[in-house]
Amino acid sequence: MGQPMPRICPGCRQRVVGECKPCAAARRVEPKRRSRAGYGRNERRRRADHVRVHVEQYGWVCPGWRRDPHPATDLTADHVNPRAAGGRIDGQLRVLCRSCNSSRQAELDTPVVPGLALTLVAGPPAAGKNAYVREHAAKGDLVIDYDAIAVALQLDGTGLYEHIDAHGPFVAEARDAVLDRLVLGNHDVRRAWVISTAAKRTVRDSYRRRYGARVVVVLAAEELCLRRAMAERPEQWRRYVREWFDAYEPDERDEIVRGT
Repeated sequence: MGQPMPRICPGCRQRVVGECKPCAAARRVEPKRRSRAGYGRNERRRRADHVRVHVEQYGWVCPGWRRDPHPATDLTADHVNPRAAGGRIDGQLRVLCRSCNSSRQAELDTPVVPGLALTLVAGPPAAGKNAYVREHAAKGDLVIDYDAIAVALQLDGTGLYEHIDAHGPFVAEARDAVLDRLVLGNHDVRRAWVISTAAKRTVRDSYRRRYGARVVVVLAAEELCLRRAMAERPEQWRRYVREWFDAYEPDERDEIVRGT
């Protein structure tokens, strides 16, 4: 018999002979993951493309999770910062084999840095989250604040709350990279604070599972937050305040602090 003819893979649109291994690997996912919101055809194709680029650069080699790089034909792509922890649907991906990816997921579900005390300070915009952290944090603590990162990526003199929409993906990935580095351990940080709106219960719970975090919700009246937003922040922040209160899900495990 003659050699098989090249064909166009319907998944990644690349010329292949026989089975397209990256796309085949991307299709071999658990049924429950296929049905999750945000993991449709486009996301599966994005993951297949990420695996394909990895293979083109490094071959069928897993970078390893807590182990050395090793040959693997079951490479998968998954979020660096999981969706359950507040990561973006289109967030940064990493390639691992299935065994390493499973080990990583199990590790992310438990606090992996002994001695690290992480506090998630959640709450609506303009409730006083930054003031709470300034009052309770100490010199040497790590503070992860989306607003501060956004300002750091702009020209000097930009206001703390004057976000540029086009910068959003870069700001989110910078924040996620710091969080992911915390998970890896091998550092001297002993106290960390994450400032986030985190209206959804599942997002706050993910910090408990991944970091053993203490969760503080700085809760102020909606009218007070709106007045502050009108006086101190750009116009769109009033919408952010209303959206937070519409989405907020209480949890009896949260420590509630009344904003003033």
